[in-house]
Amino acid sequence: MDFSKFNSREAAETPRDLQLKHPATGELLFNDGVKRKEPCIVSLIGTESRTAQIALRAIQKAKVKGDKKHDDQSLEDLHSTLVESAKPLIRGFKNIHLGTRAATLEDIDDILGAQLINGQDGEQSFVEQIMTFATKRANFMGNGSPS
Repeated sequence: MDFSKFNSREAAETPRDLQLKHPATGELLFNDGVKRKEPCIVSLIGTESRTAQIALRAIQKAKVKGDKKHDDQSLEDLHSTLVESAKPLIRGFKNIHLGTRAATLEDIDDILGAQLINGQDGEQSFVEQIMTFATKRANFMGNGSPS
């Protein structure tokens, strides 16, 4: 059996598309409304990729040097940590606009900061959706038969 097909670290280097959902209702988002032909997409690499691990390690080192204690974190602090972890995973946006212009990588903070995490079932902020997708191995390797 060829075990190279189980190399999730390599597979996670190839960006995959996540269709965003409405952060309150969980409904898939489309740029063209009821036509539903232009899904709102974030292109991501996986957290297992070497590229992501280097970036996440740097974020972790910077946090260790910070003076905030884990017990003192507010909900907004936790959200900010998720945003910083998600940023290096994002490779682009499709069918996502801010006003009348298409979103670019320069808009990451505006898009990910649009909501805070709230812990409510069925309600996931954009950053929660991104991190959930990016950490799931099957999103990058597929989940086909091992034979």
